[in-house]
Amino acid sequence: MDTEQLTQNYQQQLQNLLPRGPAWSEDDPLLAGLAPAFADVHQRSNDLIKESDPLQTVEMIDRWEACCGLPDSCSVPGTETIAQRQQRVNTKVNAVGGITKSYYLQVLSDLGYPDATITTFSGQGFKSTSPCTSALYGYDWNFYWQVNFTETTKVSGMTCKSRCNEAIRTWGDTVAECVINKICPSHTIVLFSYPPEALSAPY
Repeated sequence: MDTEQLTQNYQQQLQNLLPRGPAWSEDDPLLAGLAPAFADVHQRSNDLIKESDPLQTVEMIDRWEACCGLPDSCSVPGTETIAQRQQRVNTKVNAVGGITKSYYLQVLSDLGYPDATITTFSGQGFKSTSPCTSALYGYDWNFYWQVNFTETTKVSGMTCKSRCNEAIRTWGDTVAECVINKICPSHTIVLFSYPPEALSAPY
């Protein structure tokens, strides 16, 4: 509902609350003056409700980050956009923890990689009975796992929601790698795989 409609609604409500009689007119200037103020408060409260959602917060993002211990060692000062900061806060608030594949996929999705996959190498060690075309995974590969990204690199540009001190454009994403490395089981090693860049068309 837009502000004009809200103003008309509040003016009508104020008229309905008045006592009956000839002392008040439908176009009373007092009511016409009060209605826009009530509409503005209503609209402002709607704006602040959005601030309770980590993925929509803008005005209170600094407070959200302070509660979540952000920025942390995975943050790159001056390069994170509002959207990226919202994703980090949302990940911190909604992460339930765990050491399952589904948990790490959910974290990656919250960080902006819903199509990422995970490859595990447990039980793939090369044995005497393995086909000669099998990879030469040794015992240590039981402690490796790989995050597969579907994007060659993440490019983010400044938007109308960005702050004036944000970078006009950022590319590459070490934040997701850092976050996964921080929350992965300490006895494991994580590899990160990106698809090869597409060949550029000749000019």
